[in-house]
Amino acid sequence: MNTVNRVVLVILLLAVMVLCSLLLVVPVDTLRIVAEQARGLADALARVRPIVRLPVGILLAVIVNLIAILLIILEVGRRAPTSIKVEQVSGGEATLGVSSIADQLKVEINQLPGVTQVKPKVSAKRRGVVVELDAKVATETGVPAEAERIVETARRVIEDKMGLKLARPPKVNIEAVRPAAGREEREASFTPPEEWGSDE
Repeated sequence: MNTVNRVVLVILLLAVMVLCSLLLVVPVDTLRIVAEQARGLADALARVRPIVRLPVGILLAVIVNLIAILLIILEVGRRAPTSIKVEQVSGGEATLGVSSIADQLKVEINQLPGVTQVKPKVSAKRRGVVVELDAKVATETGVPAEAERIVETARRVIEDKMGLKLARPPKVNIEAVRPAAGREEREASFTPPEEWGSDE
């Protein structure tokens, strides 16, 4: 359907270019020709009986409107691709699902120190993969340094590990959060099971 939309758009643009050029270069002659053609068309339609002209006009109007509405729906409601082609494959073709890419990013970035939560958003564009990350980091960590680590990790996962191409650098939305109250105390007082009998 993209090809049909492009063809229609090209035809419309060419028609607009021709009409605008004629109106701007020779406006008087162009308007006279249009008026003569319109007068001739009106005379021809006047010779058609209204009982025939009206139903045919309504039918043609409905057909044109339905085609226009269909093109608008197909263009506006077009779904985003669910898979992305892997660039670094020789001798064949491979694709990766968008959800798989998001899951891998989540696993890798969650392992970074200071990151408490991350929510990747991955979409496919013509030039490559678009990545946006909503990340929560501990307030103790430096936000600029943490953002740089997240961006570099996302780039490494997309380009080096998965063989994909980034359409633009990853975008990171960072929220600095405080650790839950008492978390440090619980961790400090916790004794692993293998050490339970070590004091006896």
